[in-house]
Amino acid sequence: MQEVELATLPRLSVVIPNHNYAAYVGSAIRSALDIRWPNIEVIVVDDGSTDHSLDVINEFADEVTIISQANAGQMISCVNGFRRSSGDIIIFLDSDDALHPDVMTEIVSVWSKAASKYQFQMRVIDAEGKPTGNVLPQYFSCPSSEDVRKWMATTGAYPTPPGSGNAYPKWFVERVFGFESDFIDRAPDSYLLAAAPACGEIVTITKPLADYRVHGLNHGAFLQLDDTRFAREIDLTRRRYKFFSEIARTEKLPVAPDALKSNLLFLCLRIASFKLRPDLHPIAADSSLSIAVDALGAAASPQGFSRSQRISLLAWIFCILISPQYFRRALVSLRYVPAQRPKWLRALLGRLRIIR
Repeated sequence: MQEVELATLPRLSVVIPNHNYAAYVGSAIRSALDIRWPNIEVIVVDDGSTDHSLDVINEFADEVTIISQANAGQMISCVNGFRRSSGDIIIFLDSDDALHPDVMTEIVSVWSKAASKYQFQMRVIDAEGKPTGNVLPQYFSCPSSEDVRKWMATTGAYPTPPGSGNAYPKWFVERVFGFESDFIDRAPDSYLLAAAPACGEIVTITKPLADYRVHGLNHGAFLQLDDTRFAREIDLTRRRYKFFSEIARTEKLPVAPDALKSNLLFLCLRIASFKLRPDLHPIAADSSLSIAVDALGAAASPQGFSRSQRISLLAWIFCILISPQYFRRALVSLRYVPAQRPKWLRALLGRLRIIR
């Protein structure tokens, strides 16, 4: 009887791509193995590491599937790991992150055949694994799938955790990885996060079920300000929305061609890039005036932010626009490097319900 019941449970596949994260990959693997779920497989793809990652990974050889390949990038690592998987649900776990033991139990409790993505909050930890007190994303209310689809189609944005905070049904990953596009990115996150609202329902779980480690080498998190990254993030956001539009077109979902003008997060990147590194700014003929006009319109556009959050982002954009050059960098750091915010500012933002 137990074998029959086990066979009916959805199988979870955790795919862990790794490149030179020997310090963290063992914790990631252990977190996947410690998930309280009877039907699970863990696949670790080492992408040509030159540190002792493989030594760490091989310590789990009896418990996980190991793929060792020449360095080809995170996208290829995830594709190769997915091809070896047999699960109904796929989680691509970054090798510096960790999953919580009850992640699959929570997913099954909100199971839906129509879902293209289950997303859950992530607890932010430092390099040593200590919680910083932050979570990603910070929800003040749980967004519906209809809201997410509308926000993505009209602004190119919706509140989503980074890659490890998402679980996908197998059919959806197959759909996205098999979709022909000229969008070539460093990781599968952009493909999957962008396409999900067009292909099915987004199920949001408003509790931390994974850890997001900030250690200074992350692609998506700042430990200190790097003003050369804004141009790259602008380019990534534009290509991500283009990919979403291509997928949406096949699903007969109408999208706004100029949606990014209403995207507050994109506008924050845009003003930071324009003011800090105009020599690298990738938007031709951009101007302070056009950014200000777009920001005013974006602040009135729902996209997963509360009213106080939209007002605060608008105020920050205008502060960057009018502040002297020597002060701008400090303002940008306060926005993009949370660890540098003084306690009084964090307390004020919490009281104003801008952060939690």
